[in-house]
Amino acid sequence: MSDQKYTYWLKSGIFSGMQKVAVLLFGIGSVLILTRTLSKPDMGVWNLFLAYTGLIEIVRQSLIKNAVIKYINSTQPTLHAAIQGAALTMNIMITVVIGLLIACFIAPLSRVLQAPALSDVMYLFLPGLLMLIPFSHFEWIQNANADFRGVFWAYLTRQGISFCCIVADLLLTGHVSLTALILYFNIGLFAGMVVSGFFAARFLHRTMQYDRFWIRRLWHYGKFVFGTNISSSLFRNTDQFIISSCISTSAVALYSVCLRISNLIDVPSQVLGDILFPKSARMMESGNMEKVRFYYEKAVGSILAIAVPVSIVIFTFPKLIIGIIAGAGYTEASVLLQITVLYGLFLPFIKQFGTIMDSIGQPRTNFIVMTITAVLNIGICLFFTTRFGVQGTAYGMMVSYGICFIITQTILYRKLQVSIGRVCRYMLLFYPDMLSVFQERFLLKWKTR
Repeated sequence: MSDQKYTYWLKSGIFSGMQKVAVLLFGIGSVLILTRTLSKPDMGVWNLFLAYTGLIEIVRQSLIKNAVIKYINSTQPTLHAAIQGAALTMNIMITVVIGLLIACFIAPLSRVLQAPALSDVMYLFLPGLLMLIPFSHFEWIQNANADFRGVFWAYLTRQGISFCCIVADLLLTGHVSLTALILYFNIGLFAGMVVSGFFAARFLHRTMQYDRFWIRRLWHYGKFVFGTNISSSLFRNTDQFIISSCISTSAVALYSVCLRISNLIDVPSQVLGDILFPKSARMMESGNMEKVRFYYEKAVGSILAIAVPVSIVIFTFPKLIIGIIAGAGYTEASVLLQITVLYGLFLPFIKQFGTIMDSIGQPRTNFIVMTITAVLNIGICLFFTTRFGVQGTAYGMMVSYGICFIITQTILYRKLQVSIGRVCRYMLLFYPDMLSVFQERFLLKWKTR
């Protein structure tokens, strides 16, 4: 029974999980290298660049990705060509607008953040921005068809090529510059685009249609997801922007290393979010809200079953972990790491709330919640940072996440009768269930050979 119960999650999760883990490991690997070769100000600029490119990808995904997944999973196959055509058209239009905004506003924004080098690296990123159009289109179509194999290989290629270029440069020259990092970023993106296109080919319609009806429909659905994800991204990156503008890019480098390490906890949430959305969208179409509630509670419980032990280890040995990953020059951030790990435990509840609200056709609710909490977070982080420095920023984020947690759980209880008690129950049941799955799928098969 356990085997059947977890079959969907295991099957879908294996490639999605490997993709997220690969991205995380290459990210940690780059931190291992860059913290030892870049100055702290340059490391801070690099982290601001990653925050901005992450925000750009979120903007583009928000308006299109979830809408494509929802409608491809809830419409007849004869309509899929029109949906794909509308998605590609919107993808191109949004990306061009983003490129123009970067060209016009990144220089003054860099001055506000006390990071003048940021404008140079963002200009160098513009060719990569254009490559994101086909890369993301291929990824979204594969996600909509619940096929994560090609997405895994695309991201493995993208991150792997960039990382190998960094290592080769370091071995040959003994130093890696910010300019070279952007070049390697773009090279990896191009390679990932080619690989993703190969795997996505069987899902692509050769004669995609330009359909204004579907463009309007995707936009109408995506505008709330867009607002939500912008608010969510600002929520998660406000701390770095405030630290840069109020303190320095060197402080950003210290803080960002802690965020990279604490992101270990967020990987299961990202994996199950990709899997949960199409599954709960189908349940919503059939009107089975009890099943939607079950998916939420089970997903969050499973995430916590992995996240809690990892958090305990990181919280107990912060100096050791920072010393291994970033070097002795960053061990002063050990207290920051402990704080970021603690508030990271709110993330599974909050992120899966957004997934559920979008999948059951209530993106407006998600948008309102995240916008309110994002605005509050700006004020809270500014207050704590100006009075207590970098540690104050971390405490401000913890307060903001706590407020968001209370709001989201109240809404979920009223709409779906979600119970934190059942979430904890699924968390505890995760261990024996996974042990049973492992025994049935691997040990028994091995014994019968």
